[in-house]
Amino acid sequence: MHWGQCRTIVVPALPTLLLAALALCGCLEAARSQDVSTTTASDVVERIEPETFLTAPYEAGGRSFAESTGDPEQVFPDGDELDLPLRAKLGDGFTLETPDQQYQFRVRALTQVDGKFFTPTDQEPARSGLYIPRFRVYFEGQLTELFEYELSLQRSVEGAFDILDANTNFRINEGLQFKVGRSIAPYSFAWYDHLEQYYITPERGLFALNFGLARQSAVIAHGRLNDDQFQYAIGGTLGQLAGLADTNATRDAVGYFNARPFLHTDSAPWFQFLNLGGSLAVGRQAYEGSALPLRTSLQTSENDEAAQAASSIFLEFNDGVVATGRRIQGSLHASWYAGPFSLEAEWYSARFQLAADPAAEAVTIPISGFDVTLGGFVTGETVEKRGVVVPLRPFTPQSGGGPGAVELFGRYSHLQLSNRVFTAGLADAADWTNRAAITDIGLNWYLNRFVRLTFDWQHGMYADPVLFNEERDLRSRTSDLYWARCQLYF
Repeated sequence: MHWGQCRTIVVPALPTLLLAALALCGCLEAARSQDVSTTTASDVVERIEPETFLTAPYEAGGRSFAESTGDPEQVFPDGDELDLPLRAKLGDGFTLETPDQQYQFRVRALTQVDGKFFTPTDQEPARSGLYIPRFRVYFEGQLTELFEYELSLQRSVEGAFDILDANTNFRINEGLQFKVGRSIAPYSFAWYDHLEQYYITPERGLFALNFGLARQSAVIAHGRLNDDQFQYAIGGTLGQLAGLADTNATRDAVGYFNARPFLHTDSAPWFQFLNLGGSLAVGRQAYEGSALPLRTSLQTSENDEAAQAASSIFLEFNDGVVATGRRIQGSLHASWYAGPFSLEAEWYSARFQLAADPAAEAVTIPISGFDVTLGGFVTGETVEKRGVVVPLRPFTPQSGGGPGAVELFGRYSHLQLSNRVFTAGLADAADWTNRAAITDIGLNWYLNRFVRLTFDWQHGMYADPVLFNEERDLRSRTSDLYWARCQLYF
């Protein structure tokens, strides 16, 4: 690369890098202030006397917890209320609960701030800058063990603040539960096994990012069997393909299964947390929907200016192209967690129908893809599943504490669409590609259990030159994204 080219890349990036540095300093300060006295959440909880509760008096006619006998099946007479003592816990969110844990109210919060630097630097519409892919508030809990509830709100990169999840879970027992409302559809390990805040890489791989069922309104039967050795979910969903908007444009029957065959055996301890399974979704696009561009680093239900700016695009459908007709998609997954290591792999195959316009005949497009992700802690932490990471030595610089937890990771993701996407006039082969792959190399730095910094180099590879700037006729077979994320979750 010539010096002139380097100068073209570096100079426009200086404001972005400065903003990213400021965001990083803010995250470090948040982590530092959280640990000013090196007191952990568990320390605080342990210092609270068991009989110390937050209590609230009720109007005349209420009864004390002792007088109510504490029965979770207590029937409340009309106009009557239970005066229950409450205790507070901080750790897995902020929780208020009764001493018998039958009644719970929990609040969680998630904030993610991304600094993205794209090369080529003069892509359009993708542009380097700071983005907020997710700000979420979760309200959840239970009203006795039989009824669990969740309401969560999200502000995504599009700037809209809307309902993320809203559902009631009827828990007969651990093996038989029924969830009604809006929640994650049980399709693909990448979506159903764990939430975005627990991911090894910043975002999902190419197939799940662009074709996952995401969140839907649904009725789902699900459960865990044989002491968590087997997990299943089956049901029907209504929603929108690859998006968060609740449009009820799609109809899908979904099923998910996961097994941990060596969970309860001592003969193969290194494979105790091996997961094997698959999922299937069969459905149709009941109402035509605009086909969204295929992106490398952002999952969105819209194609507005903010969504276009936050990710490179490698395939954009022609104006008027709609998703319609029937579809089927399946996946097989394997994940392995042992010691400090996490290994996740998933293979996808699907057949979707698209039409050049609402009046045109639908064309079936076969699609396939796979992801392989490897992560490993270098600071001694161990993994049994993806979840909250509690560093062995949290980052507490004021008291000479530890380095936090550091996890190195790498991923390869591949996606391929049939050449019919071009021969049927759905997209322009001169500008886009039907085969793409990305590699991610980076690290996660967990300052404490609440704050996580991610640094990722994502390299995109395309079978055909992709149009990155129409005005300058800029095309390339590769792209790069230098990605920093600050996440706060409790």
